[in-house]
Amino acid sequence: MENTPLLQGHAALVTGAGRGIGRAIALMLAREGCDVGLIARDVQALRQTQAACEAYGVRALPLAMDLSETALLPLAIQACNEAFGGLNVLVNNAGIHQFASAVEANLEMWDRMLDVNLRAAMHATRLALPHIIAGTQAGRRGAVIFISSLGGKFTAPTNAGYAAAKHALTGFGGSVFEDVRDFGIKVCVIYPGWTNTGLLADWLRPEEVIQPEDIAEAARFVIASAPTVCPTEIVLQTQSSRAARLFSTT
Repeated sequence: MENTPLLQGHAALVTGAGRGIGRAIALMLAREGCDVGLIARDVQALRQTQAACEAYGVRALPLAMDLSETALLPLAIQACNEAFGGLNVLVNNAGIHQFASAVEANLEMWDRMLDVNLRAAMHATRLALPHIIAGTQAGRRGAVIFISSLGGKFTAPTNAGYAAAKHALTGFGGSVFEDVRDFGIKVCVIYPGWTNTGLLADWLRPEEVIQPEDIAEAARFVIASAPTVCPTEIVLQTQSSRAARLFSTT
């Protein structure tokens, strides 16, 4: 007899789901029987992710929006709740990045990075938690996963704005875990190193860095973890030392 998929009868919302890490996580959730809400700016990419998820026999709801406009998030959470009858898993994956010295940085870009990389995750989490708690009280799994970066663990030149947002995400995620741990909700911050998302440095080869599917597998590990334990942080290093040098500290 075949095993029941891990998330049969569950619903999730994934931000930054149009491509890369978000798309890989959405597909993992769909394979596990989970209905998925998908947030991204690129409508065409969203439709492609939607079709790929629906091929697994689940429902997929594309929600085209710019996460810097946090006022739209209540509508997204409401749409998922109405479409799926609840919400059990939230994956805060969306992020933007720009290399710039603190001396020369564009302040508007700093604000946008904080909006997308931090404030959107904070708002989405606050809005989703009542639904996730209700699901766990009904016997379903519950999880909030934050996709950070090694930039949330270390510092580097020309990375101040991004590092600020990602370091703050660590504090937020850890505090959220303390707030909801007694509900059995898994809360984890995942810190990937260089990942094959199409934004690699010229001197890196795609085959020597982390793949989006590797991060999706880490997210699955969090959701599937036993009721007695919660992996609150997962650091994913590239096996290649050449690729890892970017994050070396001095």
